[in-house]
Amino acid sequence: MITFRCTAKLLKRLHQPAKLPKPPVPSNPLGEWYADIDFFERKPFVALLNASTGAGLVLPGHAELLKHLHIHAGQQLFKLLLHYDFNPEWPQCTAELAAWGAPPTFANSSDRSLLGSLNRFKLEAWHCFADGNRSLPEIAASWWEGIFGHPSLPKSHLGSGHYHRPLDLVLDKLAPPGTVLIEEGRGWIHPLIAANDDT
Repeated sequence: MITFRCTAKLLKRLHQPAKLPKPPVPSNPLGEWYADIDFFERKPFVALLNASTGAGLVLPGHAELLKHLHIHAGQQLFKLLLHYDFNPEWPQCTAELAAWGAPPTFANSSDRSLLGSLNRFKLEAWHCFADGNRSLPEIAASWWEGIFGHPSLPKSHLGSGHYHRPLDLVLDKLAPPGTVLIEEGRGWIHPLIAANDDT
């Protein structure tokens, strides 16, 4: 089960009540996702930010897609994991991906630090949209390879405070212990991976 902690603006678009009950503890390995909707040149897009790792997803935000947001988001997550050479058969990967097959639980956003990170993620998406040359998974991937900080995270061994790369945190959550990504920082998404994500 996935929990989406949504802004008031997104809850309205999803036709959800403004005030929602406290959600149950999510069962997926990555835990809760924060979500908001924004617009670029009058076209809506949804930004999802994982609360425990800072990994992000960027999806179209039109009404038809919002009806099945969890399905489209799970598909993009799957493509990004493949891009970074995660094995979908790793137990934690399998559990995370399976959780996206069921409708999410919606909840109110509550963590100001995560909302701040979500706003920075949306701003990054805006800049990428303005460039005009990047697919939605590429925009998400650029965030995975950036820096994410939250007071709940341990201090980085690199001496950079509580800041970590989302990709490294996802690896810690989903990969077997001791797994190392052999090829990182490619900076591009294969056309087959990016296909059908800009509709």
